[in-house]
Amino acid sequence: MDYTKYFRKGGWAAAGRYYAMHPNKLKDLFASAKKYATKEGLAAVKDEFLFICQYIRDVFTGNYKEYNFLNLTVIIGALVYVVSPADIMPDFMPAIGLIDDAAILVWATHEFADELDRYRFFLGRRKREEEAKAAADKALEVEDIDFEEIPPNQIG
Repeated sequence: MDYTKYFRKGGWAAAGRYYAMHPNKLKDLFASAKKYATKEGLAAVKDEFLFICQYIRDVFTGNYKEYNFLNLTVIIGALVYVVSPADIMPDFMPAIGLIDDAAILVWATHEFADELDRYRFFLGRRKREEEAKAAADKALEVEDIDFEEIPPNQIG
C-alpha cells in the first residue's frame, strides 16, 4: 500500500496540521496516546511510537526548534491515525487491529528518518551538554574539599 497517497487522500496529513495549529487539542491527543501506549501487541513498534510522542512534545514545549513544520504535521497525522478508532482495521480486533497502526508507525519513522535522525542528534547533543554542565558544577563544589585534611608545609 502506498501510505503517502493514503495519508494525503485520507486527510490524515490535514489532521496533523490541525493538531499542530491547536496545541490544546494536541494535549487531548497525547492523553489518547498515553492510553494507546499500554496496549498489548504494540511491543514491536512501541519504542518508535514513544519516540514520535517525545519528538512532538519537545517541539511544542519549545525544547526542540530545529524541526521542519511540514514533516511535523505529517508525523502528528500518523499519531492521530494510530490513536484514532477510525482506521483501516479497528483496534478492537485483537492483534489484527494493531497491524495497520504498526505499519503506519514504521512508514512514518522510515519516511521521515532524516527529520527524526536530526532530533536524535539533538537529544544526544543535549545529553552531552547536560553531563558536561553537571560535571562542571560538581567540580566547583567547595564542600567536596576538606581543607583541614592537608597539613601545613607538606607540599614541595
